[in-house]
Amino acid sequence: MGTKKMLTIEEMESVAKMLSEPKYKQAIDDLSIEMSEPVPVLKQGDYVIFSRGNISTIGGKAKSRKTFLIVLFAADFLENSETGKVLIVDTEMAKVHTRITHKRIHRMMGWDTKQNHERLTVLSLREYAPADRAAIFKEAIEQLRPELIFLDGVRDIVKDFNSVDESTLTVGLLMKLSTEFDCHICSVLHENKGNGQLRGHLGTEVINKSETVLSVTNNGDTSTVEPVYTRNMPFDAFAFRINDDALPEYCDTPIKSAKVEKIRNVFEAIFSDGITLSYSDLRSKVMETENIKISAAQIRISDAVSFGIIIKDQSGGYYFPKSISDENTIPF
Repeated sequence: MGTKKMLTIEEMESVAKMLSEPKYKQAIDDLSIEMSEPVPVLKQGDYVIFSRGNISTIGGKAKSRKTFLIVLFAADFLENSETGKVLIVDTEMAKVHTRITHKRIHRMMGWDTKQNHERLTVLSLREYAPADRAAIFKEAIEQLRPELIFLDGVRDIVKDFNSVDESTLTVGLLMKLSTEFDCHICSVLHENKGNGQLRGHLGTEVINKSETVLSVTNNGDTSTVEPVYTRNMPFDAFAFRINDDALPEYCDTPIKSAKVEKIRNVFEAIFSDGITLSYSDLRSKVMETENIKISAAQIRISDAVSFGIIIKDQSGGYYFPKSISDENTIPF
Protein backbone atom coordinates (compact mmCIF):
# COMPACT_ATOMS: atom_id res chain seq x y z
CA MET A 1 0.00 0.00 0.00
CA GLY A 2 1.18 3.50 -0.84
CA THR A 3 1.86 6.07 1.82
CA LYS A 4 -0.47 9.08 1.89
CA LYS A 5 1.25 12.39 1.24
CA MET A 6 1.25 14.68 4.29
CA LEU A 7 0.40 18.33 3.74
CA THR A 8 2.96 20.91 4.83
CA ILE A 9 2.01 23.52 7.41
CA GLU A 10 1.84 26.16 4.65
CA GLU A 11 -0.46 23.97 2.54
CA MET A 12 -2.74 23.26 5.50
CA GLU A 13 -2.94 26.98 6.33
CA SER A 14 -3.79 27.76 2.69
CA VAL A 15 -6.56 25.14 2.63
CA ALA A 16 -7.93 26.34 5.97
CA LYS A 17 -7.96 29.94 4.75
CA MET A 18 -9.76 28.97 1.54
CA LEU A 19 -12.41 26.99 3.44
CA SER A 20 -12.97 29.79 5.96
CA GLU A 21 -13.36 32.54 3.35
CA PRO A 22 -16.81 33.45 2.03
CA LYS A 23 -17.37 31.69 -1.30
CA TYR A 24 -18.09 34.91 -3.16
CA LYS A 25 -14.49 36.05 -2.60
CA GLN A 26 -13.22 33.08 -4.59
CA ALA A 27 -15.34 34.26 -7.54
CA ILE A 28 -14.26 37.92 -7.50
CA ASP A 29 -12.75 39.22 -10.75
CA ASP A 30 -9.53 40.71 -9.39
CA LEU A 31 -8.22 43.42 -11.74
CA SER A 32 -4.82 43.32 -10.04
CA ILE A 33 -4.28 39.84 -11.50
CA GLU A 34 -3.40 39.88 -15.20
CA MET A 35 -5.61 37.85 -17.50
CA SER A 36 -4.74 36.95 -21.07
CA GLU A 37 -7.12 37.19 -24.00
CA PRO A 38 -9.13 34.04 -24.84
CA VAL A 39 -6.87 31.52 -26.56
CA PRO A 40 -8.31 30.59 -29.97
CA VAL A 41 -8.91 26.93 -30.69
CA LEU A 42 -10.43 27.42 -34.12
CA LYS A 43 -10.35 30.53 -36.33
CA GLN A 44 -11.59 31.79 -39.68
CA GLY A 45 -8.82 34.09 -40.83
CA ASP A 46 -8.40 36.57 -37.97
CA TYR A 47 -11.82 35.82 -36.47
CA VAL A 48 -12.21 33.45 -33.51
CA ILE A 49 -14.83 30.70 -33.86
CA PHE A 50 -13.96 28.65 -30.75
CA SER A 51 -11.70 29.53 -27.82
CA ARG A 52 -10.43 27.75 -24.71
CA GLY A 53 -12.62 27.73 -21.63
CA ASN A 54 -15.85 28.06 -23.61
CA ILE A 55 -18.67 25.98 -25.04
CA SER A 56 -20.36 26.30 -28.43
CA THR A 57 -23.16 24.72 -30.42
CA ILE A 58 -23.65 23.36 -33.93
CA GLY A 59 -27.29 23.10 -34.96
CA GLY A 60 -28.98 21.92 -38.13
CA LYS A 61 -31.69 19.71 -39.50
CA ALA A 62 -31.14 16.00 -40.10
CA LYS A 63 -28.78 15.24 -43.02
CA SER A 64 -27.41 18.81 -43.12
CA ARG A 65 -23.90 17.30 -42.85
CA LYS A 66 -23.22 18.37 -39.26
CA THR A 67 -20.92 15.36 -38.72
CA PHE A 68 -18.95 16.26 -41.86
CA LEU A 69 -18.46 19.73 -40.36
CA ILE A 70 -17.01 18.10 -37.24
CA VAL A 71 -14.56 16.21 -39.47
CA LEU A 72 -13.59 19.47 -41.20
CA PHE A 73 -13.16 21.38 -37.93
CA ALA A 74 -11.20 18.54 -36.29
CA ALA A 75 -8.79 18.35 -39.22
CA ASP A 76 -8.41 22.15 -39.21
CA PHE A 77 -7.45 22.14 -35.55
CA LEU A 78 -5.08 19.17 -35.83
CA GLU A 79 -3.32 20.69 -38.85
CA ASN A 80 -2.80 24.03 -37.12
CA SER A 81 -1.72 22.67 -33.73
CA GLU A 82 1.48 20.72 -33.24
CA THR A 83 0.42 18.82 -30.13
CA GLY A 84 -3.26 19.59 -29.52
CA LYS A 85 -5.72 16.75 -29.01
CA VAL A 86 -9.28 16.26 -30.22
CA LEU A 87 -12.00 14.17 -28.57
CA ILE A 88 -15.13 13.24 -30.52
CA VAL A 89 -18.01 11.67 -28.60
CA ASP A 90 -20.78 10.24 -30.75
CA THR A 91 -24.04 9.19 -29.11
CA GLU A 92 -26.21 8.53 -32.17
CA MET A 93 -24.52 6.53 -34.92
CA ALA A 94 -23.82 2.83 -35.07
CA LYS A 95 -20.20 1.87 -34.48
CA VAL A 96 -19.59 1.25 -38.19
CA HIS A 97 -20.60 4.81 -39.04
CA THR A 98 -18.59 6.25 -36.16
CA ARG A 99 -15.61 4.35 -37.59
CA ILE A 100 -16.16 6.02 -40.98
CA THR A 101 -16.05 9.45 -39.32
CA HIS A 102 -12.89 8.46 -37.46
CA LYS A 103 -11.18 7.28 -40.64
CA ARG A 104 -12.15 10.41 -42.55
CA ILE A 105 -10.15 12.55 -40.15
CA HIS A 106 -7.18 10.19 -40.43
CA ARG A 107 -7.38 10.40 -44.23
CA MET A 108 -7.49 14.20 -44.16
CA MET A 109 -4.45 14.23 -41.88
CA GLY A 110 -2.54 11.62 -43.88
CA TRP A 111 -2.51 9.23 -40.91
CA ASP A 112 -2.66 5.43 -40.98
CA THR A 113 -6.35 4.44 -41.08
CA LYS A 114 -5.64 1.14 -39.31
CA GLN A 115 -3.90 2.60 -36.27
CA ASN A 116 -5.19 4.98 -33.60
CA HIS A 117 -3.41 8.31 -33.29
CA GLU A 118 -2.57 9.79 -29.89
CA ARG A 119 -3.95 13.21 -30.87
CA LEU A 120 -7.44 11.96 -31.78
CA THR A 121 -9.86 9.88 -29.72
CA VAL A 122 -13.33 8.90 -30.94
CA LEU A 123 -15.89 7.37 -28.58
CA SER A 124 -19.08 5.55 -29.60
CA LEU A 125 -21.69 5.73 -26.81
CA ARG A 126 -24.90 4.80 -28.62
CA GLU A 127 -25.63 1.70 -26.53
CA TYR A 128 -25.12 3.38 -23.12
CA ALA A 129 -27.77 4.90 -20.85
CA PRO A 130 -27.85 8.72 -20.65
CA ALA A 131 -26.26 8.89 -17.20
CA ASP A 132 -23.48 6.50 -18.26
CA ARG A 133 -22.83 8.55 -21.41
CA ALA A 134 -22.41 11.70 -19.31
CA ALA A 135 -20.07 9.92 -16.87
CA ILE A 136 -17.90 8.50 -19.67
CA PHE A 137 -17.79 11.89 -21.41
CA LYS A 138 -16.58 13.55 -18.20
CA GLU A 139 -14.04 10.80 -17.49
CA ALA A 140 -12.59 10.99 -21.01
CA ILE A 141 -11.97 14.74 -20.69
CA GLU A 142 -10.37 14.30 -17.27
CA GLN A 143 -8.05 11.53 -18.48
CA LEU A 144 -7.21 12.66 -22.03
CA ARG A 145 -7.08 16.45 -21.50
CA PRO A 146 -8.06 17.33 -25.10
CA GLU A 147 -8.14 20.96 -26.23
CA LEU A 148 -11.15 20.51 -28.55
CA ILE A 149 -14.14 18.28 -27.85
CA PHE A 150 -17.17 17.54 -30.01
CA LEU A 151 -20.22 16.07 -28.31
CA ASP A 152 -22.24 14.84 -31.28
CA GLY A 153 -25.63 14.32 -29.70
CA VAL A 154 -25.75 16.36 -26.47
CA ARG A 155 -29.46 15.55 -26.08
CA ASP A 156 -28.49 11.90 -25.53
CA ILE A 157 -26.73 12.57 -22.24
CA VAL A 158 -30.05 13.66 -20.67
CA LYS A 159 -33.24 11.66 -20.14
CA ASP A 160 -35.56 14.54 -21.01
CA PHE A 161 -34.28 17.43 -23.13
CA ASN A 162 -37.38 19.44 -22.15
CA SER A 163 -36.54 19.18 -18.45
CA VAL A 164 -35.43 22.54 -17.04
CA ASP A 165 -33.47 20.90 -14.23
CA GLU A 166 -31.69 18.33 -16.41
CA SER A 167 -30.87 20.90 -19.07
CA THR A 168 -29.45 23.33 -16.52
CA LEU A 169 -27.32 20.64 -14.90
CA THR A 170 -26.05 19.33 -18.26
CA VAL A 171 -25.06 22.73 -19.64
CA GLY A 172 -23.55 23.56 -16.24
CA LEU A 173 -21.41 20.43 -16.54
CA LEU A 174 -20.18 21.49 -19.98
CA MET A 175 -19.24 24.94 -18.70
CA LYS A 176 -17.50 23.50 -15.63
CA LEU A 177 -15.44 21.04 -17.68
CA SER A 178 -14.46 23.65 -20.29
CA THR A 179 -13.26 25.99 -17.54
CA GLU A 180 -11.59 23.40 -15.34
CA PHE A 181 -9.66 21.75 -18.18
CA ASP A 182 -9.16 24.90 -20.29
CA CYS A 183 -10.69 23.30 -23.37
CA HIS A 184 -13.47 24.01 -25.83
CA ILE A 185 -16.59 21.83 -25.93
CA CYS A 186 -18.80 22.01 -29.00
CA SER A 187 -22.19 20.33 -28.73
CA VAL A 188 -24.24 19.18 -31.71
CA LEU A 189 -28.03 19.37 -31.57
CA HIS A 190 -30.78 18.86 -34.14
CA GLU A 191 -33.11 21.68 -35.16
CA ASN A 192 -36.88 21.22 -35.06
CA LYS A 193 -38.40 20.51 -38.47
CA GLY A 194 -40.97 23.27 -38.17
CA ASN A 195 -39.42 26.38 -36.66
CA GLY A 196 -35.68 25.76 -37.03
CA GLN A 197 -35.11 26.11 -33.26
CA LEU A 198 -32.77 23.78 -31.39
CA ARG A 199 -34.69 21.04 -29.65
CA GLY A 200 -36.23 21.49 -26.24
CA HIS A 201 -35.20 23.48 -23.20
CA LEU A 202 -31.74 21.95 -23.59
CA GLY A 203 -31.41 23.78 -26.92
CA THR A 204 -32.41 27.08 -25.35
CA GLU A 205 -30.05 26.63 -22.42
CA VAL A 206 -27.01 25.63 -24.47
CA ILE A 207 -27.53 28.56 -26.86
CA ASN A 208 -27.67 31.02 -23.96
CA LYS A 209 -24.33 29.79 -22.63
CA SER A 210 -22.49 29.30 -25.95
CA GLU A 211 -19.60 31.40 -27.19
CA THR A 212 -20.64 30.62 -30.78
CA VAL A 213 -23.79 29.11 -32.27
CA LEU A 214 -23.50 27.77 -35.81
CA SER A 215 -26.32 26.67 -38.10
CA VAL A 216 -25.65 24.17 -40.90
CA THR A 217 -27.94 24.12 -43.93
CA ASN A 218 -27.92 21.56 -46.74
CA ASN A 219 -28.05 23.35 -50.12
CA GLY A 220 -27.80 20.24 -52.24
CA ASP A 221 -24.21 19.94 -53.39
CA THR A 222 -22.96 22.15 -50.56
CA SER A 223 -23.71 22.91 -46.93
CA THR A 224 -23.65 26.49 -45.66
CA VAL A 225 -22.44 27.28 -42.14
CA GLU A 226 -23.75 30.53 -40.68
CA PRO A 227 -22.82 32.16 -37.35
CA VAL A 228 -26.20 32.62 -35.69
CA TYR A 229 -24.54 34.13 -32.62
CA THR A 230 -21.00 34.77 -31.37
CA ARG A 231 -19.48 36.60 -28.41
CA ASN A 232 -16.47 37.47 -30.57
CA MET A 233 -16.15 39.58 -33.71
CA PRO A 234 -18.70 38.20 -36.19
CA PHE A 235 -17.30 36.16 -39.07
CA ASP A 236 -18.71 35.43 -42.52
CA ALA A 237 -20.86 32.48 -43.44
CA PHE A 238 -18.89 29.79 -45.25
CA ALA A 239 -19.64 26.58 -47.10
CA PHE A 240 -18.21 23.15 -47.67
CA ARG A 241 -18.86 20.28 -50.04
CA ILE A 242 -18.06 16.59 -50.15
CA ASN A 243 -15.36 15.83 -52.71
CA ASP A 244 -14.84 12.71 -54.82
CA ASP A 245 -12.93 11.08 -51.94
CA ALA A 246 -15.97 11.50 -49.66
CA LEU A 247 -14.11 14.10 -47.61
CA PRO A 248 -15.36 17.60 -46.71
CA GLU A 249 -13.62 20.63 -48.20
CA TYR A 250 -14.29 24.36 -48.13
CA CYS A 251 -15.96 25.90 -51.17
CA ASP A 252 -17.72 29.09 -52.24
CA THR A 253 -20.95 29.93 -50.47
CA PRO A 254 -24.11 30.29 -52.58
CA ILE A 255 -24.52 33.73 -51.00
CA LYS A 256 -21.04 34.83 -52.04
CA SER A 257 -21.39 33.38 -55.53
CA ALA A 258 -24.67 35.24 -56.06
CA LYS A 259 -23.07 38.48 -54.89
CA VAL A 260 -20.14 38.01 -57.26
CA GLU A 261 -22.46 37.30 -60.19
CA LYS A 262 -24.49 40.43 -59.48
CA ILE A 263 -21.37 42.61 -59.33
CA ARG A 264 -19.97 41.02 -62.49
CA ASN A 265 -23.17 41.81 -64.42
CA VAL A 266 -22.94 45.49 -63.45
CA PHE A 267 -19.34 45.92 -64.57
CA GLU A 268 -19.75 43.80 -67.67
CA ALA A 269 -22.46 46.24 -68.83
CA ILE A 270 -20.29 49.26 -68.00
CA PHE A 271 -17.29 47.88 -69.90
CA SER A 272 -19.32 46.42 -72.80
CA ASP A 273 -17.24 48.33 -75.40
CA GLY A 274 -13.91 47.05 -74.04
CA ILE A 275 -12.93 50.50 -72.78
CA THR A 276 -10.57 51.49 -69.97
CA LEU A 277 -11.87 54.01 -67.42
CA SER A 278 -10.27 56.25 -64.81
CA TYR A 279 -11.40 55.75 -61.23
CA SER A 280 -13.56 58.88 -61.20
CA ASP A 281 -15.25 58.00 -64.52
CA LEU A 282 -15.85 54.43 -63.37
CA ARG A 283 -17.31 55.62 -60.08
CA SER A 284 -19.69 57.95 -61.92
CA LYS A 285 -20.86 55.15 -64.21
CA VAL A 286 -21.45 52.80 -61.27
CA MET A 287 -23.49 55.50 -59.49
CA GLU A 288 -25.55 56.05 -62.62
CA THR A 289 -26.01 52.35 -63.46
CA GLU A 290 -27.08 51.28 -59.97
CA ASN A 291 -28.58 54.59 -58.83
CA ILE A 292 -26.44 54.62 -55.70
CA LYS A 293 -24.43 57.21 -53.80
CA ILE A 294 -20.70 57.82 -54.08
CA SER A 295 -19.75 55.79 -50.97
CA ALA A 296 -21.71 52.74 -52.19
CA ALA A 297 -20.15 53.04 -55.64
CA GLN A 298 -16.68 53.04 -54.10
CA ILE A 299 -17.52 49.84 -52.22
CA ARG A 300 -18.76 48.23 -55.46
CA ILE A 301 -15.49 49.05 -57.19
CA SER A 302 -13.46 47.75 -54.26
CA ASP A 303 -15.46 44.48 -54.25
CA ALA A 304 -15.09 44.11 -58.01
CA VAL A 305 -11.32 44.49 -57.76
CA SER A 306 -11.01 42.07 -54.81
CA PHE A 307 -13.07 39.44 -56.67
CA GLY A 308 -10.98 39.87 -59.80
CA ILE A 309 -13.96 41.06 -61.85
CA ILE A 310 -12.16 44.22 -62.97
CA ILE A 311 -8.45 44.94 -63.08
CA LYS A 312 -6.47 48.10 -62.41
CA ASP A 313 -3.62 48.59 -64.87
CA GLN A 314 -0.22 50.23 -64.25
CA SER A 315 -1.44 53.65 -65.35
CA GLY A 316 -4.35 53.60 -62.88
CA GLY A 317 -7.07 52.76 -65.39
CA TYR A 318 -9.68 50.05 -64.85
CA TYR A 319 -10.77 47.46 -67.41
CA PHE A 320 -12.90 44.33 -67.64
CA PRO A 321 -10.93 41.24 -68.71
CA LYS A 322 -12.55 39.20 -71.47
CA SER A 323 -11.97 35.80 -69.83
CA ILE A 324 -12.56 35.22 -66.17
CA SER A 325 -12.17 31.91 -64.38
CA ASP A 326 -14.76 31.41 -61.70
CA GLU A 327 -12.34 29.21 -59.79
CA ASN A 328 -9.92 32.07 -59.26
CA THR A 329 -12.23 35.03 -58.75
CA ILE A 330 -13.89 34.09 -55.47
CA PRO A 331 -11.36 33.93 -52.65
CA PHE A 332 -12.29 32.22 -49.40
